Amino acid sequence: MIEGMSVLATVVVAYLLGSFPAGYLLGRAWGVNVLHWGSGRTGGTNVLRAAGPIAALLTGALDVGKGAVAVWLAGQLAPEGVVATSQVLAGAAVILGHNHSIFLGFRGGAGVGTSLGALGALYWPAAIALAVLLLAIIAISRYASLGSLIVVSLMPLILLALAVMGKLAPAYIFYGLLAWALIVYAHRPNIRRL
Repeated sequence: MIEGMSVLATVVVAYLLGSFPAGYLLGRAWGVNVLHWGSGRTGGTNVLRAAGPIAALLTGALDVGKGAVAVWLAGQLAPEGVVATSQVLAGAAVILGHNHSIFLGFRGGAGVGTSLGALGALYWPAAIALAVLLLAIIAISRYASLGSLIVVSLMPLILLALAVMGKLAPAYIFYGLLAWALIVYAHRPNIRRL
């Protein structure tokens, strides 16, 4: 019972952390409402279009940071027997909060930066490798959504490989699958355009 309440509490906290609308607030600081600009999302790509590179970099850093903090906190607060479950669910909840912020009428971003931040709290070398790959694909193709979909599709495979190598518990593969599902769902319009 106590373990279940602890996991539920970390999921709620993670969702609220994810809901913090960094891109929206930074856009407002730059004099624009990103919800009424471009894709209408609050992530770094749309903030770049609407408010420029400094606001976009700050947005990206905060979005990555909230993913990392949510999963790290889940690991610190969860009872020993449910750490993996708590971190998996917190990782999914922080992405869900970012994509569907309670503070913005359940609008938000697409969750890629936040998902990489959450992964970074689990195994930072994998997060850095995927972030470098994401930037390379965007630089070559000029499509942020293409890079995002490739990177998030690799995430469960990387977590599977880490589990096989004994670096992470097999339960963390479910984080990769949940992140993939949430981000692909958020990218439905982009997939149709691609």
